[in-house]
Amino acid sequence: MNLKLLTYNVLDGGIGRESQITEVLKQAWPDIAILEEVYEARFVEELGRVLEMEPFFGEGNRQRHVALLSRLPITSRQSHHPYPPIWRNVIEVVIEYQPGKRLRFFGVHTMASLMVFYEWWRWREAKTILGFSQPHMAEPCIIAGDFNALAPRDAYDFKAMPKWEQLVLILQGGRIYRASIRAYLKAGFSDSYRLLNPNARGFTYPAPKPYERLDYILVNSALKPSLRECNVLLAPEQVHSASDHYPVMATLEL
Repeated sequence: MNLKLLTYNVLDGGIGRESQITEVLKQAWPDIAILEEVYEARFVEELGRVLEMEPFFGEGNRQRHVALLSRLPITSRQSHHPYPPIWRNVIEVVIEYQPGKRLRFFGVHTMASLMVFYEWWRWREAKTILGFSQPHMAEPCIIAGDFNALAPRDAYDFKAMPKWEQLVLILQGGRIYRASIRAYLKAGFSDSYRLLNPNARGFTYPAPKPYERLDYILVNSALKPSLRECNVLLAPEQVHSASDHYPVMATLEL
């Protein structure tokens, strides 16, 4: 079977843009959708009703929560939010994609800003998230979401950044620190988009004129051979105004 997994930061609870977000998800029609910046459980419950998907709203430390929608049976679900270092929350969900066969998802939304202090915080978050995932590395496992970080060697468009972000980089000697994504890669996860699109920029933020890639779907070695596609979604038309992030979707052949 082909399984489609999507990650999407819906921006500030999706308030006022519910119909646009619904249309984006209808057109993508994922089997699993990990959503970031969800404010209320009823938002994801309504999406689940319209899209015929089972919702899970993860409780967290802040107003912005990570949630999930699934067309496949959910066999276990929990939300981790030990503070510090987890800034918001991390959801851990297991789905059964075939009788007796399971897939484990971790949905994340780590601290924002390219300042070195915040990258250090994201690195601490990464270590904690990897602690949750490491006991399950022999089984199919995915970490996906808005990582608010740049991957090693990823490009970015400095000229398109707002002035305050340009100033941050100037004060850091033009350097962007990339320790957090590197930690996931060193732990055995692969960057699905970069693996299949080695030369594409794949910018996801901010819509409609993105200048950097912040959203990732990471797969472990048990799933890497199953990866078939991973793309930034630029359609339907509503995707350009539904959020300040573009969704990322991967297809796995299981």
